[in-house]
Amino acid sequence: LVVSGASVSGLALGPLVPLLLDAYGWRGALLLLAAISFNLVAAGALLRPLPVPGESPVPPRDRPEPVRLLRHGPFLRYALAFVLVDAGYYVPFVHGA
Repeated sequence: LVVSGASVSGLALGPLVPLLLDAYGWRGALLLLAAISFNLVAAGALLRPLPVPGESPVPPRDRPEPVRLLRHGPFLRYALAFVLVDAGYYVPFVHGA
């Protein structure tokens, strides 16, 4: 369920990219695809560790929250997996046309 969005977007981007290229050129098409991808920042901001039972609900204030997140092993593995998937997944859609 977590990565099903990649399959749905893959089906949508196949016919969408040539239409964007015809309508806006390659620069405009890449700009629109970047704007669509930038909306994932809000979804990425929701990825944070869940509280552990028995731990105090208030995080310690010695470091800001993003710094603590960058030291969380499961989050780093999850983020690295998506970086590697995205590095090769969208290339055929963008450069195939």
